[in-house]
Amino acid sequence: MPVCFPRLPIIVQQEILTNMNPFELFALSECSKRCTKLVPLAGTKEYQFSIDLSYLQISIQTVNFQEYTLSFNCFVPGAFHISAQNPILELKTYLLKFFDIFRSKHIRRFNTGTDDFDNFKSIAKILIERECSIWQLNYQLHYVHRTKELRNILSKLKVTSGLSVAKSADLGSRFEYKRLKFLQEIHINNAVWFRIDQLYSAVNSLVKIELRDSLLSVEDMSVFLEKWMAGEFPNMTAFFISIHSHRFKSNDARALGMQLPIKSEQFTVHRRFLGRFYGCVIGGIVFKNVDGVSAVLYFNSLCQSFDFMVLAQ
Repeated sequence: MPVCFPRLPIIVQQEILTNMNPFELFALSECSKRCTKLVPLAGTKEYQFSIDLSYLQISIQTVNFQEYTLSFNCFVPGAFHISAQNPILELKTYLLKFFDIFRSKHIRRFNTGTDDFDNFKSIAKILIERECSIWQLNYQLHYVHRTKELRNILSKLKVTSGLSVAKSADLGSRFEYKRLKFLQEIHINNAVWFRIDQLYSAVNSLVKIELRDSLLSVEDMSVFLEKWMAGEFPNMTAFFISIHSHRFKSNDARALGMQLPIKSEQFTVHRRFLGRFYGCVIGGIVFKNVDGVSAVLYFNSLCQSFDFMVLAQ
């Protein structure tokens, strides 16, 4: 005898729904408005979406950490393929439906893709309008001429944990990311825009900082170290800072009154875990600031590298 699902007791509905995967729940929502309203009983508000514009994919991670992927561009092993004449339009359509049906605003990862600013802009607009929180933003776009528009978008995207910028991404030397204080870590592979004043601000909010192709100088880092030694960062949250800069290359550079390179005469390895974050400094020397806080430093102008890690107290 057929049973009308919406008329079942809520506890029974919930048990049935929690055993359904996102695709099955999506299909159920297409049956009626009443069924659509029942879908969140499966805990879908805790779903996390990953959006990859390089491959035009949406992945859904459930509360059980299982992942389900839709591909709108090509066949991907393990993914459900959606055939469409306009893949990006279809991706946007499904994304909006997922937001409405599952009622989740959690974006685990947003990969911008490398070539199409308009695709990035259209998806970013949706995420901003829906007030989505983005755990990790992977910015990969190549040179963008509409810099003012880009800065406006990046300032409005609610990134809550990590920012990664690809080496090929050219944000220009005058770019400034205004949401650093809301992040926990940054990994920037083209950090020509990241100035020393931004570093001073970042160490008081971020946990882990990694900069590549930076324009910071030996003098910049020497002043930073002197400030740290004098206890001028009492609210410092960053425990690991790794910077590579062509401007570190010098035959007669000094920091903290010492000739570079500053490194251990013997092979040493210092590792530290802070929550989910990991730091490692090889060949560094240990020293203390005026507050008795210990850190390890490896500063080598030949390798153009600066590695600094606050040790567990």
